[in-house]
Amino acid sequence: MMWVLDHLDDLDADFLAIYHIDLERQQISARRYFALAYRLPAYQGVLAARQDAERDEPSTPSATPTRTGSTPAPQRGDTTELSLTQFRAQFPGWVSVTQGG
Repeated sequence: MMWVLDHLDDLDADFLAIYHIDLERQQISARRYFALAYRLPAYQGVLAARQDAERDEPSTPSATPTRTGSTPAPQRGDTTELSLTQFRAQFPGWVSVTQGG
């Protein structure tokens, strides 16, 4: 779910181009938003193009510092689950809740 935060403008553009949903004017449930967002790379939009570009880039060693603590680094794909209430408290104004789907 956290990948969404890195691509808000891309998601907005793809929602408009692919689903014809203007997120500035229409409200959709959080469940529907994330279900649709998860599927966007399957279509030919901005997220699919970014995914293709990442796949085509050769792996290069990271210049980030290594961890020195005893806690292992999270692996790619690790997720942190939180409730919609927690998410809305952490990121006010990003998700509005409506009834239905």
